Amino acid sequence: MADRIDSIWRDYFSGRLDLKIKQREYEIRNDRGPTDENIGGGKALNKHNRPVEDMRIRIDEDRCLKRLMNQKEDIERWIATFESDKQKVVRYYYASNSVTWVKVAQQFHISERTAQAWRFEIKHILGAVL
Repeated sequence: MADRIDSIWRDYFSGRLDLKIKQREYEIRNDRGPTDENIGGGKALNKHNRPVEDMRIRIDEDRCLKRLMNQKEDIERWIATFESDKQKVVRYYYASNSVTWVKVAQQFHISERTAQAWRFEIKHILGAVL
């Protein structure tokens, strides 16, 4: 559980989650689907030609894209309910892989244990949601 939540937070605060969402939308928009190799034969009588609506349906029904967007919305909704100091600490820690708790403590003039306790508090609440 801890590794999954940490990974989701790293993706969110570093901007990778937004990139994953854009990449998935790009993949859906540029996927041409299976190639019809049935050459010849008759004419399709009941075939509809609505590419815009079909694209919107594929985007709306994609499970991977829905999961990524729900994660982003959940994080944004819940992180906004915490105090700004706690938000800043968590954001600073997860925005880069090179940041340690010592750097966080020095940056925000708090003890390492306090910073870790704030992270644990937010992680405990968001862990139930995510």
